[in-house]
Amino acid sequence: MIDLRARHDADILWRHGTWQFISAALLRGVGHSHVLEDDIESFVHVLGWTVLSYLPGPMDRNRRADLVSWLYDHSFKDGTGRGEGGLAKALYLELGIYPPKCCTLTEPSPILELIRNLASPFQARYSKAPTISQLESYQHLKKRCDDGLCDPGELEDHVAHTYVLGMERLSNSEWFIGTIQDALQRSGWPAKDGVSAKLTISTEDTARQRVETDFQLLSASSGPLKRSTTPPPPAPQDKRSRLDDNFVVGVTRE
Repeated sequence: MIDLRARHDADILWRHGTWQFISAALLRGVGHSHVLEDDIESFVHVLGWTVLSYLPGPMDRNRRADLVSWLYDHSFKDGTGRGEGGLAKALYLELGIYPPKCCTLTEPSPILELIRNLASPFQARYSKAPTISQLESYQHLKKRCDDGLCDPGELEDHVAHTYVLGMERLSNSEWFIGTIQDALQRSGWPAKDGVSAKLTISTEDTARQRVETDFQLLSASSGPLKRSTTPPPPAPQDKRSRLDDNFVVGVTRE
């Protein structure tokens, strides 16, 4: 998935790939080494972008175009003029709602559930890691559960459970391959699932509508690799409460 336009952009020569599919970790700044997790995350973004761009759903066409742009095209320049992005990807992955819950399909299909399952381990990658004492407490509780001395539900309710489980799954590709194989064996896949015409508005033919959020992220780009000259906003303290309600349905406010 090498994009020649990206390779000739001096801002992102250290990142190889199509901007829309590069992991949020690689898009957010210099210094992150390319690892297996980035490749797996890119695969998740390919699936998400394809579903949002091509599979029919009840969402308005203009709103869908805004959502695709907000998730996959958004970029800005930092204080040094270097291009960055991936804020929306990281935010939805961290909250465990990738793709957003407002994304539904006209025809029932297991594809959305598959994408959400594949995206779930990345909540550990983009969330705040548990403290050492929390991890030690979790390991102690896990040993008790392994010995049959506690209810497994206690382990699942532990503050470190999602993080530990997610990092274990991200350590290799086996869980992801197994999850895909299991999903393909399930019933419910449409008999006719060929690619249809793209449902979102072409970014080359139509100007982007600005995507407004409470924490004032920059507007979506009018092209896949266009950069804004405005520096990025400060990181929000309460990410969940600052999400755009137009793109998040059913999120409980903290």
